Amino acid sequence: MRYFGFGLLGFGVLEVMSVFWMVGRIGGGMTFVLMVLSAMAGVFMLRRMGLSGVLLAASAARGGGKVSAYQMLWPVRYAVAGLLLLSPGFVSTAAAVLLMLPFKGGRAAEMAQEHMSFTAYSSGVRGGRSRDGDDVIEGEYSTVDGNGRPSEKLLPEDKPPR
Repeated sequence: MRYFGFGLLGFGVLEVMSVFWMVGRIGGGMTFVLMVLSAMAGVFMLRRMGLSGVLLAASAARGGGKVSAYQMLWPVRYAVAGLLLLSPGFVSTAAAVLLMLPFKGGRAAEMAQEHMSFTAYSSGVRGGRSRDGDDVIEGEYSTVDGNGRPSEKLLPEDKPPR
């Protein structure tokens, strides 16, 4: 943690150098277009981030509730890659592309699975009828304070007559 600031400063210098290098290689206009396209891809990835969580839950349900460490880290890698694509520069773009490659980890993944296990739990409402058979319509409710009376926070038209 002591050298984090130096690493961040070095990363910024590399980003600026990569932009100048690309301007020298392909020109300023094309460099600007590539940086805008990279930022647009990052925004698109971050907006789709919710779908990644749904797909992770679906794979966990399909796999019998067991989730590998690789599957657990995929949404994190996806989000970090999207953030890296937002930053202007080509070192961060290269790092984002590396994060998006489907590396499994080989031996490290096997060792991690020996020592770790993840279990997926799902919550939510399942289809079907209620057990009580009561006439509750979804969305209609009233709050009751500890005395069994309707709460005083209700609007006057919502209070029952006394």
